[in-house]
Amino acid sequence: MIIRKILRYAGITLAVTLGIVLVFLLVSIVPLRRTPVREQAAYKTMMQRLDSVQPLVSEEMKGFAVGYAKVNLTPAAPIALAGYGNRMGKVYSSVRDSIYVRTMVVDNGTARVAIVSADLLIIPPTVSALLQRQLPDIGFHIDNTYLGATHTHNSIGNWGEGATGILYGSYEDTVVQFIVHKIKESIQKASANLVPAQLRTAEIPVGNAVLNRLSKDGGVDSLLRVLEVRRTDSTRLLLMSFTAHATCLFSKDLALSRDYPGELVDAMEKAGYTFAMYMAGAVGSHKAAAPEFGEPCIDWMATTLKDAFQAHRGALQPVTDTTLGMYRVRLALPRPNAKVLEDWGVRPWLFRAAFGEYPVYLTTLRMGNLIMLGTPCDYSGELTRPLDSLAAVRGQHVMVTSFNGGYIGYVTNDRYYDREHYETRLMNWYGPGSGAYVTYCLYRLLDQTSPPVE
Repeated sequence: MIIRKILRYAGITLAVTLGIVLVFLLVSIVPLRRTPVREQAAYKTMMQRLDSVQPLVSEEMKGFAVGYAKVNLTPAAPIALAGYGNRMGKVYSSVRDSIYVRTMVVDNGTARVAIVSADLLIIPPTVSALLQRQLPDIGFHIDNTYLGATHTHNSIGNWGEGATGILYGSYEDTVVQFIVHKIKESIQKASANLVPAQLRTAEIPVGNAVLNRLSKDGGVDSLLRVLEVRRTDSTRLLLMSFTAHATCLFSKDLALSRDYPGELVDAMEKAGYTFAMYMAGAVGSHKAAAPEFGEPCIDWMATTLKDAFQAHRGALQPVTDTTLGMYRVRLALPRPNAKVLEDWGVRPWLFRAAFGEYPVYLTTLRMGNLIMLGTPCDYSGELTRPLDSLAAVRGQHVMVTSFNGGYIGYVTNDRYYDREHYETRLMNWYGPGSGAYVTYCLYRLLDQTSPPVE
């Protein structure tokens, strides 16, 4: 009799559990939509927004003035690490190297722009939202502040809500306020030491430093993109951007660190530059090609990139005019289409509940014939070729950066959409066709803000 009761209760419990699971699947999972972005309403909306972008008029007679600043971003006490989801919000146990916010402020007498890079995984949407409200307090605004991150996977968390908070530490408003305060401080300090300057730029191939982690046959963007500033007070400043993920350290490494970008900027400052900063480039699908990972990877990547730059410093070319201007264009997105299996995805309401809803933007900053393009994603280096081609035809230089204050997952080459890889299976949230869509939007921005000289 007792055995029958136990079996009956067990059967009821199993049935209820299965019923709950079934109901959850019915309300949370849906067949994957495969309608290309170009055939959705978001595409038409975005084209209208891009049509409204006005060309930046070239200014030949004015000069640049540039200021710089570095502000320590290391918390007073250990907090959660952001970068590897399997850490599940673990707190850092030591400080391998301190993290910073680095800023250049560029002024041409008519316009002023701040270029800000933080030693963070991304510039969090929560930080961007607060910056939008607070930047006017220091005489700037979000529309003239070009944001980027080094994308180190060993920096601080506690800045994300929902599922992000589970992975990278629960949301702490004090952490967001702390990051915003440091960014504002760096902009103020950079604005206070503006000195007339000449700008030079180049793209330097470093093919042995990066690999395509999605496909052995896939292309790579192996260009180290550089902006050098020579001020009249004899100080020299450097902005560098590269495409290899800053993932030298392993997820088991719980030390706070800037990874290889930190060692690279330190090496450039030891080599004679007064100030150096780094922004993650088109890092999607790209990894460091170091012979081994961990600490040796950091040393190898920094040394390889530094040596390549020093060997090709003669390739630096003067920025040809003093045009200065920036646009932020809100990126129209289709319905979220995050995959859980090859042909099944998370329902949009559940995706939004897990990751929140924030506006995202494409940003473009023009300094003469150098055009910086900012993206809210892990933008793939496989997609930069048409942008480089257009710039080259016009005698221009382009620098694509990622993590500009929003995040929409990975934007990869569309031919990999069905590949079983976390970039395309778990982190491609708006496909299929998102790679071509975002690239075309960037192409349009490049085309419209920097038309060919007649």
